[in-house]
Amino acid sequence: MQDTSNDNAPDSHAATRRSLVLFACGALIGLAFAGYSLFTAKGTRTSAVPPEAMALINGRPILRSDFTTQVQAQFSVPFEQTTPVQRRKVLDDMIAEELSVQRGVEIDLPSFDPEVRAAMVAGVELEVTANVLAQEPSPQQVRQWYDNHKDGYVTDASFRLRDLVARTGAHPAADAAKAVAALRSGQPPEQVAKEFGLEDSGRVDSGAVLDFAAKARLEAPVYAAASRLASGGVSDPVPASDGTHVVVMIEHRAARQQAFEAVADRAWIDYKKAAQDQVLRSSVDFLRGRADIQLSDDAKALAGKGA
Repeated sequence: MQDTSNDNAPDSHAATRRSLVLFACGALIGLAFAGYSLFTAKGTRTSAVPPEAMALINGRPILRSDFTTQVQAQFSVPFEQTTPVQRRKVLDDMIAEELSVQRGVEIDLPSFDPEVRAAMVAGVELEVTANVLAQEPSPQQVRQWYDNHKDGYVTDASFRLRDLVARTGAHPAADAAKAVAALRSGQPPEQVAKEFGLEDSGRVDSGAVLDFAAKARLEAPVYAAASRLASGGVSDPVPASDGTHVVVMIEHRAARQQAFEAVADRAWIDYKKAAQDQVLRSSVDFLRGRADIQLSDDAKALAGKGA
């Protein structure tokens, strides 16, 4: 019997080569179509708008809920009562806004515009403190805050006083001493001032003056003398840069502790503010920990001093 296997071998090899060529051609055509689609596609991540969005702008959604809220806020009527024209205007405005925001990020606007930077900082802080803002402290927590910070809920001391000063005359200090004796005997300040040549310093108002304001306006030795006086008291003569002073204390209201019931609302606000500040500090510490921060020599000196 004649062996024909060698005769069929060339045909088998030719068929294999044809299959490989056809496979390669198909792969190249597929790659060509994929490349064409890649380089001609628009800059979107998906061609389908998800149900919760009104539009996708370079892959970023304009949410349907935000759109509805914006329509109602802009035209001050329920969404169902707005017209297609009104809705179209809002949608166009929101698309324009999103395009502007994306362009701002593209040109790195936050790096040099102070208002944009401030808005971004405020936005990040709002995100960080959102949970704290949403939490409602219990009455017990607010009361505990008040008990731990009672020194922050004290009324300011206040004065109603006359600050008389002897500036003129041959012996101002002696005149001031005589005025003190007359005032302590019960003579009215106006009469004593006229008799001994004293005048009002003009540093404090005739009405009630809070302690911190009196401290800022009066010279240090004069304020020290005033702060020691009770209502109706008269100070010893006090030498100062502009003459010799005599303080007549008409009314001295000392600082007093405010009851919790009177400041509960302020304590609630302070509690929430302290919680926000704590969260913000923790957030900044976390961001510092993962950031590459390099300081100049003078900045290092400041950091070394705890600045």
